[in-house]
Amino acid sequence: MTKIGFIGLGTMGASFATNLIKAGFDVTVNDLHRQAAEPHLRAGAKWADTPRELAAATDVVMTSLPGPPEIEAVALDASDGLIAGMRPGSVFFDLSTNSPTSVRHIGEAFAAKDLHCFDAPVSGGPKGAASGKLAIWVGGDREVFEANRACLDALGDQVRYIGAIGAGAVAKLVH
Repeated sequence: MTKIGFIGLGTMGASFATNLIKAGFDVTVNDLHRQAAEPHLRAGAKWADTPRELAAATDVVMTSLPGPPEIEAVALDASDGLIAGMRPGSVFFDLSTNSPTSVRHIGEAFAAKDLHCFDAPVSGGPKGAASGKLAIWVGGDREVFEANRACLDALGDQVRYIGAIGAGAVAKLVH
């Protein structure tokens, strides 16, 4: 079973992590506030103290964060970020609303280390996140997306591949 790491247990992310656990994935979580993770830990998730630790323990990492500065900090911090802990071939799906420029920058940094980065913003709000009735627009390598889409299917009922990295963010902005 694919090991999933989830960072950002706020309004949307808490529901996403819950849905991954319900779908039977092996889930490790991280948030700025450990108390946000308590329901997930009681449901069987594991805790990681840093994004780097989470990345090292998982195959696929997902984030649901407030915006580009937070996403870049979590993804690119050279000492404790995802890029410092992910193994070559690992996959990162950013479910946040991000800028195409930012996600392409992250994608380039990840590609240089043989890591796969996807922008996968969602539409459907907190109700959709809880019910699994939402759209996810994905930008990145199509073959890697198809190989890893099961974790996205656990989150939304309208998962769509849009194109190259940044295309998901553009689709979200247009929507």
